[in-house]
Amino acid sequence: MSPAGYHFTLFGSAMNIPSPTAIYRMNSTHLHLSPTPPFDFAAAAFSHGWARLAPNAWDEAARVLTRVERLDSGQVVDLRVTGADDARQPRVEIAVAHVAPLTNADQAEITRKVGHMLRVDEEFGEFYALCAARGGRWAAIGGGLGRLLRSPTVWEDVVKTIATTNTQWSGTKAMTRALCDALGEPFPGDPARRAFPTPEAVAAAPPATLAAARFGYRAPYVQELARRVVIGELELEGLTRSDLPTPELRRLLLGIKGVGPYAAATLLMLLGRYDALGYDTILRDFVSARYFAGERLPERELLAVYDDWGRWRYLAYWFEMWLADPEA
Repeated sequence: MSPAGYHFTLFGSAMNIPSPTAIYRMNSTHLHLSPTPPFDFAAAAFSHGWARLAPNAWDEAARVLTRVERLDSGQVVDLRVTGADDARQPRVEIAVAHVAPLTNADQAEITRKVGHMLRVDEEFGEFYALCAARGGRWAAIGGGLGRLLRSPTVWEDVVKTIATTNTQWSGTKAMTRALCDALGEPFPGDPARRAFPTPEAVAAAPPATLAAARFGYRAPYVQELARRVVIGELELEGLTRSDLPTPELRRLLLGIKGVGPYAAATLLMLLGRYDALGYDTILRDFVSARYFAGERLPERELLAVYDDWGRWRYLAYWFEMWLADPEA
């Protein structure tokens, strides 16, 4: 049976996929999801930079999201995710390349993880109504927009968010790629492509390994996070189902070393909480220029600009920056 909220079918065929170092007989299984409409696949898959962070890759021309994923069974598979163009009748296709047969549990895990990444069951009707009421360019927000890509696990999202702090985007990409290369398990069809490492792998790694992955001062934070997860001191995956009020959830996230106010707000967004905003130089400069003629006002006054959006503050800020781009 498929997990609640997801629907999938499968059919398999075998094919030969050569690798630079070995040849495996690969199996191909095809699954699909039926997201809650409206749903725009390309907008969800390439909504922000996560699509470019290893082990993800986005092919803009083909509109394909690919990823190497380690399953709970230990098998490492390749996922090729595509979507239909019709936001009113959405369908997400998942082509899985694998060596060993996929069990029912494997199939359910894949659909659950891809569905989580693309937020296929999130509802944005209230946000769309607020946008429509504002009119103008805001009326363009709808038709499936609003789903910002996340990782299959909260663990991966926390590590990647820490990797975005106090660095350029090129540094974040280099860190995540190096971490996967150093500690991720290889896909048998192409050992050069690796999954995101497990908390167990990061916790057990020599400190020099994370240092070599360019994590710098973040390395001990990430390793401590991994160890807390492994020993059960910190249960990250349950946060997606948490009924804690957002301020309490924010305090919990701020208790993770390496997670400050900006990172906490980013993680809350990835958890589906859009009522918190992170204050950083990008927000400060954007809001100051747009609303206050460049005047540098206190943080509270700048954040108050989005108060009338209620629980959709983060998306309002996100899309306002997008709408302000003449290329958008």
